[in-house]
Amino acid sequence: MEEIEGFLENSYGKVYAVGLADFLANQPERIPELLEIILKDEEPLSRRGAWYFSTLFDKYPQLVIPYVDELIAHLEKVKSQAIIRSFLRTISRSNIPEQYHAYLIQYSADIIISIKSEIAVKAMAMDIFFQIAKIQPELFTELEYMIEFIYPEGSKGIQNKCRNMMKYIEKIRSGNSKRGY
Repeated sequence: MEEIEGFLENSYGKVYAVGLADFLANQPERIPELLEIILKDEEPLSRRGAWYFSTLFDKYPQLVIPYVDELIAHLEKVKSQAIIRSFLRTISRSNIPEQYHAYLIQYSADIIISIKSEIAVKAMAMDIFFQIAKIQPELFTELEYMIEFIYPEGSKGIQNKCRNMMKYIEKIRSGNSKRGY
């Protein structure tokens, strides 16, 4: 773990994130070490580790998918918005195990309507809610209510996300969904 911590302390940037991803691809048994660093919730290492973890997912998703259950299990304990964003980003781009649907619907809804949530965290929570709603279409109505609630006070980015999501909900309801959002 000290080797990964040292890397995070001394190396920051996309090139280094890709380098660590390649290193972990060759030694996947060390991925839990990176997760342990992230879950320590110590700045700046944990935040950097979370960003590097997202890069690992982007480059080698098959290596990160086995840890989705663990990410979900730790969501409530994480305080850093950067780490939450990283975890939600990974979860939103994965097949969400059905046993977590109810929990993630509630967790995502709380983030979506919270005024304390950062824009990117809110956007990732919307993606998770949407992914589950595609499986349980009765949830689209609840998502629409939340969108209507947050839209007026939302940032330009959130407003754009809301408009696009409403378009996809309408396409799905009309049976004309070509894109999975």
